[in-house]
Amino acid sequence: MFFSLSSWSPEGRSCRAVGVDRLKKMFPEVSSIWAAVLSLFLMAAVGHARGQGVELLGLNVELEPGQQFSPGWILAAPRFTSNLTFPFLVDEEGIVRYNQNRPYEGFNFDLQDNNTLAWFSSIDGWWYQLDSSLNVSQFIGYVDADLDFHDLELRDDGTKLLMGKEVVTMDVIDSVPDASDSMRSVLDCLLQELDESGNVIWSWRASEHIPPTFCAHCNWEMPFIDAYHQNSFETQDNGDILLSIRNMDMVVLIDKLTGDLVWQLGGAASDFVFTDENGAFAQQHDAHLLEDNRLLLFDNASGSSPLTSRGAEYILDYEAGTASLLATWPHPHGSFAGSQGSIQRLDGGGTLIGWGTAGSEQFNGGMVSEYSASGALRGSIYFPENYWSYRARKVPLGQLPLHTGCANPVACNYNDQAIVEEACTIVGTECDDGNPCTFVDKVNPECECEGELSESDPSGSQCTDPMAINYNPCSSVIFDNESCQYQVEFRVDATQMNSVPDTVEIVLSGLEPFLFEPGGFGTWKGSLVLGSGFWTYEFWIDGLTDGEPRQLDLSWPVVWDGEVVRACLGLPESLCPGCNDPDDLAFSPFVSGDSLCGLGLGLGCTQSGAVNFNPGAFFDDGGCQFDITPDCQQDLNGDGLIGVADILEVLTYFGVICD
Repeated sequence: MFFSLSSWSPEGRSCRAVGVDRLKKMFPEVSSIWAAVLSLFLMAAVGHARGQGVELLGLNVELEPGQQFSPGWILAAPRFTSNLTFPFLVDEEGIVRYNQNRPYEGFNFDLQDNNTLAWFSSIDGWWYQLDSSLNVSQFIGYVDADLDFHDLELRDDGTKLLMGKEVVTMDVIDSVPDASDSMRSVLDCLLQELDESGNVIWSWRASEHIPPTFCAHCNWEMPFIDAYHQNSFETQDNGDILLSIRNMDMVVLIDKLTGDLVWQLGGAASDFVFTDENGAFAQQHDAHLLEDNRLLLFDNASGSSPLTSRGAEYILDYEAGTASLLATWPHPHGSFAGSQGSIQRLDGGGTLIGWGTAGSEQFNGGMVSEYSASGALRGSIYFPENYWSYRARKVPLGQLPLHTGCANPVACNYNDQAIVEEACTIVGTECDDGNPCTFVDKVNPECECEGELSESDPSGSQCTDPMAINYNPCSSVIFDNESCQYQVEFRVDATQMNSVPDTVEIVLSGLEPFLFEPGGFGTWKGSLVLGSGFWTYEFWIDGLTDGEPRQLDLSWPVVWDGEVVRACLGLPESLCPGCNDPDDLAFSPFVSGDSLCGLGLGLGCTQSGAVNFNPGAFFDDGGCQFDITPDCQQDLNGDGLIGVADILEVLTYFGVICD
């Protein structure tokens, strides 16, 4: 007896309304009361199974050097047996964010078009639509046939596309070796579309359009034939349905309106010819039609030599009737998947492949690999030995419909609905509250970082000005007590002087004169530490004042902005008139304008060893001249070097009789 639970939800029909109907169909002799009791027991059993399994699966995530996964979440559900099924989530950095045993659940973990997650339950043969805490929000079953677990579509408009299967007796005389024994039990491939209320609005039966004798992997001597073994479907924008039929090595496109085949690729009576020697696929999974007439699938590649499964992408030429390989992704370790497997084109052009039962070299279990758009391997997730995943999927960022938070009950930020694990905050752990004046910072019961205020050291600095070099943010005073000290840099321009100074000093009231050093471009510089207060000062050039008294106010509140204090020697201005044109020989970055550009003032030879050295020049004009008269008599050719050339010079005159 078959049934549909597609309309059940906590807000809609009650558990009893659906469960009782189903139980009474299965057991007509059971009263409504006992059916209700059995239904409630069933729901309790499902909840109990969901609460089991807290152990983690030992996943190994390996990213290639300098790589990480594309943004989003990789999800899959490796299993050893039905009661050891571990759905997991891995983020782009390769961190496992969810990993838990869900006994008899979790198979074919996938994000649906209606932005909910779903998986298949092997304990009762239903599809579960899940809420944001991975609890069942809806049970989904097939109407009047067995439900097939290979694929499901939950659409935005509330409709659902399901796979079904049914054993039918057929005459397959064209395939059996004994014509007198031509009747076989054939597992037929069924498709069914349900509306939002669970009513059947469309159905399709493979045997009415594809002969079971197309099976390429059937033992016709056996009484039972799995002729089709459908394993994926995909609804196209126009409503047509792409269907992968594994045991026929065939992918077909079904016309939704008529049920007829638009085309078939691979297998018997293919409408396309594979142009590549190794182009044909075998016992494939997870077919997808992409834009520009491209088709993507996981090729289990049964019968290949060497026996290696792969991802494959084709370009279909409908006019020429050809299928050409565009790209392949062989298993990284050369392994073969006898069953299962998946492939997905990612945002940005990358590709995610779940390798089914193709094992890894190191761990001898299944694996998931992600490739960039260029085909480079980004990284892989490895399962323990004998754990395999039917399918793997990438969910883009912002589209994962799960509660995120801390799942540790002892944490102060514990979230009992959290599935995707985030950082937990434990009371009493050390932290940093950002206040430099506290110590022993720890997390309090309100999940806040809190520290104890430290007592100010009376012997330490009490300066409250952040600009000061002795600023104390934990000072106990609330106003300036004239203890602040400031690092002040001075830069003075000497280009208005009659000659280049030999010395430049700053003389501040109450302090010893401080000698500056040359700063280039006719400037001098110096850096002093000055205390809080009002300072008057003068500049002295070669022991004489420039005659311009100046002031610097460092009293509280300080108006100095921390910038370099500039001055023009001999003038009250902070910047001297000059030339600010970088192409002019008299250019200086410390002048205020262009009044002296082109005049050549201050130009000359500034190199003291030159014969035309000009002590009044601030800017070198490039015209320095030097006395290069040689004083080495043995340098016969005057090149400044006594060498072979000088010997040759002597040999030139060797044997000549002198006058």
